[in-house]
Amino acid sequence: MDKTTSVEELKAFRNELSNLQSACQAVTGTQIQARATLMQLEILATRWFEHVEPTLRRSFGIEEATTSPYRDRFGKLLELSATRPSRQLVTTILQRSLRDFHAELIVPVQKFSELEAKYPSLDQVLVHASGTEAEYLQEAVDCARLGKLRAAIILGWAAAVDRLHRYVQTAGFDQFNNASTQMAAITTGRYRKFNKKFDVHNLAELRMSVFDGDLLWILEFMGAIDGNQHEKLGICFTMRNTSAHPGEAPATPENVLSFFSDLDVLILANPKFIVV
Repeated sequence: MDKTTSVEELKAFRNELSNLQSACQAVTGTQIQARATLMQLEILATRWFEHVEPTLRRSFGIEEATTSPYRDRFGKLLELSATRPSRQLVTTILQRSLRDFHAELIVPVQKFSELEAKYPSLDQVLVHASGTEAEYLQEAVDCARLGKLRAAIILGWAAAVDRLHRYVQTAGFDQFNNASTQMAAITTGRYRKFNKKFDVHNLAELRMSVFDGDLLWILEFMGAIDGNQHEKLGICFTMRNTSAHPGEAPATPENVLSFFSDLDVLILANPKFIVV
């Protein structure tokens, strides 16, 4: 449910509570006996449990500590609605429910940011990022929260590959070049189909000359990642490619969460790839 509609419904609920409080206060005698008033108590209490509280918790992240006192009060009203309750008891419960209703329930919904609430776990990837890499990842997270999932995946992959490039730079381009030469000479086993020899001398040349798929193969051969990590990163790379080109394979929220989780665990937070 959108925020505007929810705020209006909460205000209407509060107004009904206020009107009910006035009706109870106007009762003569010590007990509430009018069937219409008791029915209204039951209706409002039931609405709290069936709609109001679930929406506050699920859609707007209102915490248990905030809703629990209201749940207790409306539960009590629900019990009292089947009896001839004390007028003073009912009005006291309604007064307590109304006292902080606006500050505790309506205002938090009004202040709620739907943008930041989407994909909260994506903030974790920012913890392990720095420099230009962090800028790309922040844009990726922003895109995800705006619903631009393919853009988020493309930017996220760019940031992760930048970390891998800087790892190669730290390890030494000679080591990288030698690994590709050794792999190209292998004619059997896992690396038999790899036939490229690279001779890169700086970061710019690495970025322009080595495809990301080849980079993953050489990093595996160098021992920076194992076969399982390679497979998972290969899936991330495939998601990047399908996101970058028109097609019928959509990116889903589940895809995005899995994608960034793998990048964070396998690259960004991986001690092997921490570079300064």
